[in-house]
Amino acid sequence: MKTRTFAFALTCSLLLGCASAPPPTSAYNRPPAKRPPVQNIPSYQQSGAFNPATANAGEIDQWLIDAEGLNSDDAANLLLRAAEVLLRDGELSRADDVVGELIAPELTAEQALRLAIIRARVHRGHAEFSSALTELSDPLIEAAVIDAPIRYQLQYSQLRASLYQIEGNHLAAAREWIFIDPLLNPSQQGANRESIWQSLMQIPTSTLIEHIGSTGNRDYLGWLELASVAKDNQGDIEAQVRQRDSWVRRWPNHPARFALPGGLDKLDDLIIERPDQVALLLPVTGRLASYGKAIRDGFFAAYYETLNQGGQVPKVKLYDSNNSDINSLYQQTINDGNKLVIGPLEKEQVSALSASHPQAMSLPTLALNRIEGSQFPSGLYQFGLSPEDEAAQIADIALAKGYKRALVITPEGAWGQKVASAFVDRWQQLNGQIVASQTFDSSKNNYSKQIKNILNIDKSQQRLQRLQQIIGFRPNYEPYRRTDLDFIFLLARPNEGRAIKPLLAYHYAGDIPVYATSHIYRGSKAPTKDQDINGVRFIDIPWIFNEDLEIRQAINKGIPSSPGYQRMYALGVDSFRLHLRLKQLRNGDNNQVFGETGALSLNMLGQIERELSLAEIQNGIAVVNPITPSEIEQP
Repeated sequence: MKTRTFAFALTCSLLLGCASAPPPTSAYNRPPAKRPPVQNIPSYQQSGAFNPATANAGEIDQWLIDAEGLNSDDAANLLLRAAEVLLRDGELSRADDVVGELIAPELTAEQALRLAIIRARVHRGHAEFSSALTELSDPLIEAAVIDAPIRYQLQYSQLRASLYQIEGNHLAAAREWIFIDPLLNPSQQGANRESIWQSLMQIPTSTLIEHIGSTGNRDYLGWLELASVAKDNQGDIEAQVRQRDSWVRRWPNHPARFALPGGLDKLDDLIIERPDQVALLLPVTGRLASYGKAIRDGFFAAYYETLNQGGQVPKVKLYDSNNSDINSLYQQTINDGNKLVIGPLEKEQVSALSASHPQAMSLPTLALNRIEGSQFPSGLYQFGLSPEDEAAQIADIALAKGYKRALVITPEGAWGQKVASAFVDRWQQLNGQIVASQTFDSSKNNYSKQIKNILNIDKSQQRLQRLQQIIGFRPNYEPYRRTDLDFIFLLARPNEGRAIKPLLAYHYAGDIPVYATSHIYRGSKAPTKDQDINGVRFIDIPWIFNEDLEIRQAINKGIPSSPGYQRMYALGVDSFRLHLRLKQLRNGDNNQVFGETGALSLNMLGQIERELSLAEIQNGIAVVNPITPSEIEQP
């Protein structure tokens, strides 16, 4: 996004702040929390003196007995108290039963809020996240929060933020954490602000800018603007520094002012240490030439985009890595005066370079593939479009959704086995269960037998046959699938996915969530064909979903064969942007570069990890960050 676009949005936000009437109060635009005055209330209602974390669970039965002889307010307070302690001890069902007959409108505002929190926590414990949000979104409860004791305000907002985060509504999650930040102790604010930042970093820049000026909450507005600065101008550090410094001048008292997140405080170091000459090692002839050329074209598209916007760019020397001794070629890049190397692409060449530099690379080297191993030379950064990363991220998404039991469907062969193993390993690390796995022959177009097998449909039909033999006639009987699964992990290419998803529905598993890697989506809109994978959720790089991106349109216009190499172009674009920011990634565990191949971070092995965008096929079209109606903000 161009700097002038961002500057215009900020100017508009300032004008709106001066000229517009303040927006109406809502759950998302609350006034600062108020500490209520101390009142003389009956002992059973002195909730401030009661702490579920330290309460004695042995008193629960007595509280329930006492509640039967008290007036409604005191009885409700004891029931709520008992449920809170039961929740602490993980007794979800009993906690729900204890407050089962309480009715919010018949309670005090504080009691109604406590009841909503209890019921939301029960729903969350059962992975019923939508129902939990519904409990917390009742207008009666939202009104009760404003004047509630601080600890209930904190419980309410922290619970709601976590639910929004699980459901993918990151903007709403950030707002909740921003609201409670002034209520926290200084020792708690660091972690809370990290949660704010991580949620904002999940939101596209265009969405951040769209919401600037939509609120009267100054802290919230400042966070949105700072997040926009962090995600803008990834290929032009000077422009980003100017935006950052402008933000600091406008927001001298903002909570993020004195501890700028995401490495924004260290951008000046990147300018000083920027390499002035870069070597690009790619196969531009031979069997991998089409991939090498696509990466090259993406790299130079980003290069000229930065140059045309007034940014500084290095001198670039291109070397053909095809049929070359990679170590000799690497030495040539050193002799030619390069300060950083991007490439090679082939795994074998990356392995050869790593082996010949056991301790440290002679130059910082951004390899465009990843190799096996647990220890690598310092200065070697490995960046590629690894399907294993995608499989691991799907496991993380499934855990956040509350799933525990996975069924795995993958193609036969080494590739399918490798990706499936990455998913299984990560899922089991997260204490998830694999209930069954099934492979299919990708050379065939009929997978019905395999699908029936893994869903236990064949066993159901065998039971029908035995029953028919016993009773002598065919009963009115419908086969049924296994019920011991929460979701399906599917690794399949587009044609395979379009065949498998309808079979799942045909064999009574159409209601089971299906999560897939990017391989299920061809990368361009084909609604007629993709109707067959409606409902599949998959992850892919941001570039694929942003067809209006200027740099992508420029590539597509200039290169007729471009549709088949979109992911390689994105890899080239990000290789240019990353070469500027490797130190930024090294400077902190949570620092990220926001690229076209995902949100990029660096692990302990020097490997670039990618966090991809989640999408769902709806009416044959990929919809990014899909949310359900219950997750949409209420006015």
